[in-house]
Amino acid sequence: MSPDDPFKRPFPDENYVPPSEADLRKQALQKAYEIARSITAEPKSAVAAAPMDRGPLLRAANAALAVGIAAWMFFAPPAWLPQSAPDRRSHEQREQGLRLVLAMEAARVTAFRDAEGQLPATLAEAGGDPRSVRYVVTGPEHFTMSASDGTARVSYESTQPLGSLLSGPGSAR
Repeated sequence: MSPDDPFKRPFPDENYVPPSEADLRKQALQKAYEIARSITAEPKSAVAAAPMDRGPLLRAANAALAVGIAAWMFFAPPAWLPQSAPDRRSHEQREQGLRLVLAMEAARVTAFRDAEGQLPATLAEAGGDPRSVRYVVTGPEHFTMSASDGTARVSYESTQPLGSLLSGPGSAR
């Protein structure tokens, strides 16, 4: 090994006496005390400046911002906001939509009849929506349904085939 080797460990001299265990404990306790004191000591800048409560100011600013955005949305609504517009569907389109609704509800009632062996007392019992469709039981195996949408009105009797309901405007009135 060369004398310039940085990994060469010098041997202790002959007069070296290792410290006693009590001295090592005392040094460790002093170091721990210094560390604890540095952690718990308050910085001088934190003592000088008291914190300011900005809660009321932030709440007032948020309220003013919310009122401003609400006014802007009310007086000048953006294009992406849904607008209430008149229904532009034709009479035939409305009627076809009602026919589809009646066909779905009739299929539910028929499925209920096939599963339970009898017609449901109400459309809700079959899982349908009684608010949009009027359902009336006319016999042990027969029922009628009707629905209206403004100017269009469609009715269906269970004696007719279900396909006739969807086939055209003149077949199930």
